[in-house]
Amino acid sequence: MEVLNLSLHNWRNFSSLKIVFDPKLTVIVGSNGAGKSNILESLLLLSSVRPTKVETDLDLIKFGKADAKVEGKVDSEEGKTLAVNLQVLDETYVKKAYFIDDIHKRLIDFSTYFSVVVFAPSDLDLVSGSPSLRRHHLDAQLCLVDKDYWRNLSAYNKVVVRRNKVLQRIAEGKSNKSELDFWDSRILEHGKFLSKARQDFFDFLNFIEPTFLELSENTKKWLSDLSWSLKQSTISEEKLAKNRDRDIYAGVTLSGPHRDDFQFLYKGKNLEFFGSRGEQRMAVLALKLAELEHIALAKGTRPVLALDDIFSELDWEHREAVLGIAGKQQTIITAAEKESLPSDLLKKSKVIELA
Repeated sequence: MEVLNLSLHNWRNFSSLKIVFDPKLTVIVGSNGAGKSNILESLLLLSSVRPTKVETDLDLIKFGKADAKVEGKVDSEEGKTLAVNLQVLDETYVKKAYFIDDIHKRLIDFSTYFSVVVFAPSDLDLVSGSPSLRRHHLDAQLCLVDKDYWRNLSAYNKVVVRRNKVLQRIAEGKSNKSELDFWDSRILEHGKFLSKARQDFFDFLNFIEPTFLELSENTKKWLSDLSWSLKQSTISEEKLAKNRDRDIYAGVTLSGPHRDDFQFLYKGKNLEFFGSRGEQRMAVLALKLAELEHIALAKGTRPVLALDDIFSELDWEHREAVLGIAGKQQTIITAAEKESLPSDLLKKSKVIELA
């Protein structure tokens, strides 16, 4: 899988930008604020993943503009031109439309054509950030490889909203508890699918060996003691019935996959509290590379790997690990200055410098 070129119109800080990527390795160099990360965010959008660094979709459009467009030609099983049009409505809402070779597509169908795994310094927030951030990351990963997961997640989220409205109406004396029976059955139907898919994914994470990394024996040993623990908020017909009064009092559904979380563990201890910054960084890198392998196995083709300004923070050994994986698929690397990058990497890459 490759992205051959990229065209941006009114995207983030760019009025207009066109990039032709090397099929193997591209380095994008630019000072802080030049828009390096914004380029990688546009690739995420083409892979149907919403950038997490923005509060609303309005932030994706260049300030003062009413529309934007991200377009890229990708070469997976068959070459396609993917495009996302963004239009501001009533100054408060952004409508997105998805196209493949100028043919309008549903998002769920658009999502199957391109995948990218991005590793950035901000991904350390996965270790210490909110559970909702980790759930969003988990759902984005699973939606990339499984349309059924996408359908069940969308249906589940809608059911939770509907059930919460019923809970609130019951609390106000406007509805009966029996109305929850239907919504409980729907939550169980879709929730059980999500729970199983998430558990299967974490079983994969904790089973895969880091053989795709070229590391010292000490680091390999460290990775062998690294694991990820899925903290599931399980639901059953009995549990939902038992907790109805609690949910009614709260006005929200207090259990289910929408309350799930996961942790990074080293020798059973949560790295959020017991890990150094370097250990947290390595744990997130290991997660990202395992996700890359997960997508490759599911789709039969390796996704693009994008590394956002990370070499200035990595020590020598971890740089070597990244260089070892970079040649296995198309890789895009950003950096604030060339001096932060290994010279042998620069020699074999296409370098694009942003003004």
